[in-house]
Amino acid sequence: MYQAIDHLLETTPPQQILYFSFDEEKHDPKQILKIYEREVLKKPFEEAGKIYVFFDEIQNVDGWTVAVKQFYDLYPSVKFVLSVSSTLLLSVEAVHKLAGRFTTLKVKPLTFVEFLELKKIKPERIMDFPRHAQTLFSEYLTKSGFPQVAAWDSEDMVAEYVRNSVGERIMFRDIPSVFGTKNISLIKDMFKLVVLNPGLVINLNNLAKDLQSTRVTVSNYLRYFETTLAIKALSNYRPSTLASSRKLKKYYPATTSLTYAYDKNSFYEKFGGVLETYVVSALDAQYYFREDGREVDVVLVDDGLVLVEVKESVASEDFSRLGKLVSLLKARKAVIISMEEQKARENVQAVPVYCLELSSVG
Repeated sequence: MYQAIDHLLETTPPQQILYFSFDEEKHDPKQILKIYEREVLKKPFEEAGKIYVFFDEIQNVDGWTVAVKQFYDLYPSVKFVLSVSSTLLLSVEAVHKLAGRFTTLKVKPLTFVEFLELKKIKPERIMDFPRHAQTLFSEYLTKSGFPQVAAWDSEDMVAEYVRNSVGERIMFRDIPSVFGTKNISLIKDMFKLVVLNPGLVINLNNLAKDLQSTRVTVSNYLRYFETTLAIKALSNYRPSTLASSRKLKKYYPATTSLTYAYDKNSFYEKFGGVLETYVVSALDAQYYFREDGREVDVVLVDDGLVLVEVKESVASEDFSRLGKLVSLLKARKAVIISMEEQKARENVQAVPVYCLELSSVG
């Protein structure tokens, strides 16, 4: 939103741009717009020319769609940019009450290429210096997703920001307010379970028993985390039925920095899972494969199957194992993502993880 406002200010008078955050203050949007019209514009909306209204975290206000719909319909020159942190709110309220009046833009977490650009480093050039690229990528993994912390030097400050501004907010405010849940202890236990065990395959019955809860509750809470974009789930790809299994989904935190923020020891001890988290996010993966003792971390299904395996280090048997799976699943190719390996054998290619966003894996 700030970037869009900066861009608008190049050609638009500042009084014709309104920004308001509902993150802390839950005022009535109608009243805000009326005060803006009276005190800032000092003329009716229909006489003020093009107006841009930015409402941040609008989901925190009950009935926000009514106000937006009313002003949108009454004043065609007023353009709204709204942010919500829950896909459920967007899909339920906005789709039904604002049908035909909006388009959506999903803002993904800060990528490694964007991280380099914030540091004034050209991504193409850094790829020619592997040791430097690895150092920068390792730093990125601790800060991934959040441009606010890209230039911070203090690891503790970075972890505190991600933990408090993202994790705690989702657990203690977003989920309870959106879904009306009250079992904060269970929410916290389940959230940390996924964050500290990236790539965890969850059996709902076993997890419900371990947490002394019900299968339905555990399933709902996992869905809540997905809805608020805090975690991502992969389904098990089933080539024989051209479908995916709903059982034994594989769960990852939305960004690697969440793992780092909650436990640095887990971040380094489970670094393979951290790398998987990054790859799943970078590729916007939807599937993995596991059947009869065979497994692949990521399966991409567009334009023919592509198998993606994530390894801290690569052994020769990894190439042969993936090559056999390419034949078994009739995949187009296979890719191994590791910290530094770069080679190819027949239909299997190894790519350094810091090159992933600049390569054509799919």
